[in-house]
Amino acid sequence: MMKTTFYKLRRNRAVSGVLAGLSDKFGLDVGLVRFLFVLFTVSNFGLGIIIYIILSSVMPYKEDVEEEMYGTGPRKRKEAEAIKEEDGWFW
Repeated sequence: MMKTTFYKLRRNRAVSGVLAGLSDKFGLDVGLVRFLFVLFTVSNFGLGIIIYIILSSVMPYKEDVEEEMYGTGPRKRKEAEAIKEEDGWFW
């Protein structure tokens, strides 16, 4: 059974990236998803805005989901160790 993960996108976002994430997840055009969202919101007296706010507070960003799945995160610098005088350079 496949786990479906919904996410927001930082690229192509207009407000918080919810609709961009949904369009990326389902392979649809962002403009089409935004148009359908506006139609849904207007026809349901603003219910879409409430759903959008809830989704934007609950859904993680795609980059954060990928970091958790694959263990890729920001690269960390290694701390350099001081060379002791008795160690010499290379000999």
